[in-house]
Amino acid sequence: MRLPRLAIPLFVLLAAGLSAAAPPVAAATADELVAAGDDWFARRAEGAPAPEAGRAAPGPIGRAIEAYADAVAAEPTNLEAHWKLLRALYYQGEHVAEGAEARREVFDRGRLAAEEALGRLAARAGGRELLDALDPEDRAGRLGAIPEAAPTYFWAAVHWGLWGDAFGRLAAARQGVAGTIRDYAETARALDESYENGGPHRILGRLHALAPKIPFFTGWIDRDRAVAELRRALALGPDEPLNRLYLAEALLEHRPERRAEALELLRGLLAEEAGERRAVELGSARRVAREVLAREEEAR
Repeated sequence: MRLPRLAIPLFVLLAAGLSAAAPPVAAATADELVAAGDDWFARRAEGAPAPEAGRAAPGPIGRAIEAYADAVAAEPTNLEAHWKLLRALYYQGEHVAEGAEARREVFDRGRLAAEEALGRLAARAGGRELLDALDPEDRAGRLGAIPEAAPTYFWAAVHWGLWGDAFGRLAAARQGVAGTIRDYAETARALDESYENGGPHRILGRLHALAPKIPFFTGWIDRDRAVAELRRALALGPDEPLNRLYLAEALLEHRPERRAEALELLRGLLAEEAGERRAVELGSARRVAREVLAREEEAR
């Protein structure tokens, strides 16, 4: 009996012991992986179990982190993949990780990833040793033509700050962590003060508001500067929830005569409506705002 004509090639292949499988799919490029990470990051609030409390589902941000990490592995010099990995790890640590130990693990990973990213960035501008020897303004001058420089230094400062919080502010200050945060945030500010809605000013304001003032370690901490930096952050990013929250907390702690202004900032934050993508971030800030307002009411 004659076989159908279309079956003959398969018969011949099988008889020869050859695979009839489809040819392998080419591995995704770093740019494709970054794009996939961006898609998952945009979906980071999907399935959030408690967005009003600042809690997100692990799935979407986990997929974003996986994609960005794969992009870094595929192309270690891809600076966009590096800083976006840091941004995604921040979200995971703040809004997904449960408990102190889990947060420490995320921010420790972020701290190490930040240093790797800074090393890759420095390789384009004379090397890490040269850049570290410069003050933030001069460093920014050497890095100004590299668009990834501001986000890399910003997210590096964020991860060092949260790592320090997770391991204890006093211990971190004694280990020089506060100086590292200041250095990185001032570099980000010199590169682009408006990045992330005044983010570099927000980090510096928070640092000067919260870091313990220890002689020979952090004697440079300045509570007046905390308020000034946070006011600048709010001016640059009036719709950023953390700018309102952090300024209000700094005023209550260090400028009690400005209590009425602080309470107005907190109440305004509670009245704000969130977009779908930032629902978790706003929920987190509003949860803290409610707690602060409740404490203030009890103290009266």
